[in-house]
Amino acid sequence: MERDNDVSKVNAALSAATGGHGRMVIVRGGLGTGKSELLETIGELGTAREVLTLRAQAAATEHDFAFGVVRQLIEPVLTRVPAERAERWFQGTAHGARLILTEDASAGHDAPWPAEKLNLALTGLTTLVANMSRDSTVLILVDDLHWADAESLRMLWHLTRVLPIRRILVVCTVLTGDVRAERPLVQELLSLAGHTVSPENLSRDATRSLTEEYLSAPADDDFVSACHERSGGNPLFLTAILAEALFHGLKPSAQHAADAVALRPSLLRQRLPAFLESLPGHIRRTAFAMTVLDENTSPQLLDGLAELDAVRRAEALRVLREVGLITDCAHPVFAHSVVRDAVEESMPPAERAAMRAVAAELLHRSGHPVEQAAEHLMDVVTPQDRDVLRILRTAADSAMRRGAPRDAARFLRRALLDSSSSDPERARLLIDLTTVERSFATVASVRHIMEAVPLLDTPREQAAAVARIGPVLMAPAAFPVDDMVRRVSADLAASGTTDGVDRELALRLEARERFFTAQDPARVRSAVGRLADLVPEPPMDSVGERELLTVLIHTATMANAVPATAVAHLATRLLEHEPPTPTQVHTALPLAVNVLAAADRTEGVASWLDEAHRIAESRRSDVEQTVIRAEQALVALSVGDMADARAKARQADALSDTELGGPPAVCAAILAIVALQTAQPDRAERLLSRHRLGAENEHLAALLAVAKGSLASRAGDTRGALNHFLVAGHRMEQIGWRNPAVLPWASYAALMHQRLGDTATAVDLSRQEVAQARAWGAPSSLGRSLVVQGRLTPGRHGTELLEEAVQLLEPNPNRYELCLALFALGRRLGPRRAQGRALLRRALDLSAECGAPWVQAAVESHLGHNAPSRNANSPALTPSENKVAHLAASGLSNQEISGELSISCRMVEKHLTNCYRKMGIKSRRDLESALRNTDPVNAT
Repeated sequence: MERDNDVSKVNAALSAATGGHGRMVIVRGGLGTGKSELLETIGELGTAREVLTLRAQAAATEHDFAFGVVRQLIEPVLTRVPAERAERWFQGTAHGARLILTEDASAGHDAPWPAEKLNLALTGLTTLVANMSRDSTVLILVDDLHWADAESLRMLWHLTRVLPIRRILVVCTVLTGDVRAERPLVQELLSLAGHTVSPENLSRDATRSLTEEYLSAPADDDFVSACHERSGGNPLFLTAILAEALFHGLKPSAQHAADAVALRPSLLRQRLPAFLESLPGHIRRTAFAMTVLDENTSPQLLDGLAELDAVRRAEALRVLREVGLITDCAHPVFAHSVVRDAVEESMPPAERAAMRAVAAELLHRSGHPVEQAAEHLMDVVTPQDRDVLRILRTAADSAMRRGAPRDAARFLRRALLDSSSSDPERARLLIDLTTVERSFATVASVRHIMEAVPLLDTPREQAAAVARIGPVLMAPAAFPVDDMVRRVSADLAASGTTDGVDRELALRLEARERFFTAQDPARVRSAVGRLADLVPEPPMDSVGERELLTVLIHTATMANAVPATAVAHLATRLLEHEPPTPTQVHTALPLAVNVLAAADRTEGVASWLDEAHRIAESRRSDVEQTVIRAEQALVALSVGDMADARAKARQADALSDTELGGPPAVCAAILAIVALQTAQPDRAERLLSRHRLGAENEHLAALLAVAKGSLASRAGDTRGALNHFLVAGHRMEQIGWRNPAVLPWASYAALMHQRLGDTATAVDLSRQEVAQARAWGAPSSLGRSLVVQGRLTPGRHGTELLEEAVQLLEPNPNRYELCLALFALGRRLGPRRAQGRALLRRALDLSAECGAPWVQAAVESHLGHNAPSRNANSPALTPSENKVAHLAASGLSNQEISGELSISCRMVEKHLTNCYRKMGIKSRRDLESALRNTDPVNAT
């Protein structure tokens, strides 16, 4: 493009060479001016004329490879022509070229080559090319001649001497200003050139044409202007911008003009370092200093960092502007951010580190924000003084105040490099780092607290450090955390102090120790006894008291040692003492949510968690968001909102990917339970198989066995499925966890026994689970167990068990378990009976309401032609949605509707949202008229 004049000059030279008057043409230009593209066009001219074209690309990596360019030129041709022709080309003195062009040519020749052999090889190569020109015109194309090895340059010089009488045209490109172009051999070759071509930058019209070609659409003037001004018409810069625009899906419109200016083309990163290397030292230092200072390029800072005076600064900025790297001399900034990145990458590490250390000091002394100064210390690995430590700690505090824990952690990790292994200051740094990292890197935070504890002087300091991390986030299998907690707890007890601080720390350590041993049956019994000593009015005034109580009721829940109503009452009181903030994740409190979900007592928990998550999201705290999302998934599961449970679980899993090894074990269990309950055993299996504690944690191992059993059942391997379910039960029994609300393994195994024909064992297992569920007392768990027992029990008694399950689950907020019970009872009665048909249709409505398409499909299949049809033009409200809509239209508040229907406020909100969507309205005030127009079928 806009290269017709240049191409015509070379075309004329090629015509002359075809007539026996060869010559050399040099294509010179700065970075990105299109020299290589022009060379490619010249190659196409040669192809059109059916000349013999030899091509080579010189490169920095092959600069010391003797005759590397020559090999590129000649070897490909020799492999393409018939052997007889190649042999003819090697006749006479051309035989010397075999020293270079055979497979073992380089063997025994260390640089520099012996003069005699070198001359023989040069003569042979020159004669070889001359022999080629007897058959046809030879076009030699060498890109980036300045990078060619010395031996290839000598060969080209020899060849140039015979060009005037040969049918040979040599065209080479050279980068203007590159230091290697100043080598004597290159200069001699350039002086022998018959023509020199210097491509110019592209005009605005050419920019338009290239833009439309790249983006395949007419280009708006604003977009063309933006690209042209940003690139200065430099073909490399322009094509890089256009390639990036194409990648990002930008259109050449005025609307996207600003977006094009903001692009950071990756193509430029490949070209700038070599160009910078050719610049004089003070200019290169100025470019380096600008990358370090970024936009703070005041004359004082630039002179201090690049060691300049006013004259040399002016010269350096002028050169950088002329080559297109910066935009302005008065207020120098890089023309493009990718230019800055490429310049920074080309800096020697030692020079970059030294400049950054000086920049930090200059910025701090001149009153710039402390985080700007600290950023320059991040790449400085050499020891610094205590002033640097102060800058870094102050910067970490600043980062935390603006909600950037990762930046704070970076500053503190850097500060650790300047502290000795036994320095008390290092312990304080590690504790601060733990507090920061626990929001996004649990494993690292635990590792750092374990490093800090031995450096602290007193048991009180050690206990306070351990309490920084909540028990839910600690991983005893990854580190000996449990040993450390026991040791610190014993040391604290042995210290003899009994004041309020030590008592509080002792309670918090006891909570962690009991949580770590909750899968030891003896310690489970001990925890139940400890809880019995505290009830009926356990103290909850301090964090330590609440943490210990939370762990105790959680352990009692897992063991099914205390009825659901009792532990739910305590868990509710615990939540009442805590504000809805993300910091609850770093205590034992998430375990209270588990207890409430297992007990079917999650009223108010959803809104509490929503507020905690909102704060965690604003702070960009991944760990807090992961745990809270998992808790929200469990709460959604407890009310039968399967779609929301699945969505929250996926979000928690995605957030946990930022930390090696997956989410905390408690969260991993929740995500696996959600996956199993929402017909995704494959997802549960993947999550648990990759978890770092999957083998050591018996609960996770039991869940993994259930996931494998579910997959085996799907595949028709009933015996294999049964074995997996029994393994799960064995693991749960081993640790004393006997609550079917936690894992109803016996129901799974019972159904497999029935499938295998062992009805007696199936019924026994089912009865056992029903008895455990009655002891626990939560309707969802008991209803689920009764459904399985009812399915296994023939006759009227089985029907009565199913009826009991439905009656039990009707007032319960868990609509999903009610849906399953209705489905089971409807199947028992059959779709031919009106009662069975009504039950199945209600189950169908509930399955849609709960977001359980797998159940919906099963119910529809069982109903067959009895499945209800809907008027496509009417809003398909479910019965529950219809009830809520009518109550809301009558003027009741969400709280009043919740009390009327015995469902949570959250479920009321969900029903209303569905009603608005289905009925095409925006608010509650439109309900009455919308319901008036609703088809009567939908109001039943």
